[in-house]
Amino acid sequence: MKLTKRLKRSIELILLFILYPILLGINSIPLSIRLSFAPFVAIYIIYLSYKHRKKLFKKRKQVKPRQFWYKVSLRWLIIAIATILYVLSMDPNLLFKSILTRPILWIEMIFIYTFLSVIPQEFLYRIFYFQRYRFLFKNSPIFFLVNAFVFSIAHLMFQSFLVLGITFIGGYLFAYTYHKTKSMFWVSVEHLIYGGWLFTVGMGKMLGFPI
Repeated sequence: MKLTKRLKRSIELILLFILYPILLGINSIPLSIRLSFAPFVAIYIIYLSYKHRKKLFKKRKQVKPRQFWYKVSLRWLIIAIATILYVLSMDPNLLFKSILTRPILWIEMIFIYTFLSVIPQEFLYRIFYFQRYRFLFKNSPIFFLVNAFVFSIAHLMFQSFLVLGITFIGGYLFAYTYHKTKSMFWVSVEHLIYGGWLFTVGMGKMLGFPI
């Protein structure tokens, strides 16, 4: 019985989080065909989320905000230094260009990014993913690496190794944070801080966004 459950869940993981994202990233296949599966994937995930809503939204452990902000601030500082140096080396004219020259668009992008990217992604790749597939992995670091991998390939449609690299690193950090906090709110805050910074520092266009 356990083997059957593990096999079914493994197939589900491969289909939803590996094969379908890869399909979406194959530009040689017409977009209409790639997107034709999306409603079925969405309905299936919504159905499972509703069916197991008590497990998905059970009471979470208490988070100590001071510890959270301390760790995230240190990570952000490292990310900030690395990305500033990267932008300076690639195109110095882009450094903080979006927020300095197009602040309204910057605000709009942060708003859209928060509600159409950060929150849905954290629900799917942390809340849903952890509840459905955590039992498949005995080793936590391996589980985090797989989560980072599937989070990364979800961005294949950007056709950018830079995007894949950034989302892999981010995916691992977010998986670790969610493991520690069991909080969609706090992991979403961390996701927004790092992602919003990329728009701010001037990497938006490098990553395929308008700013």
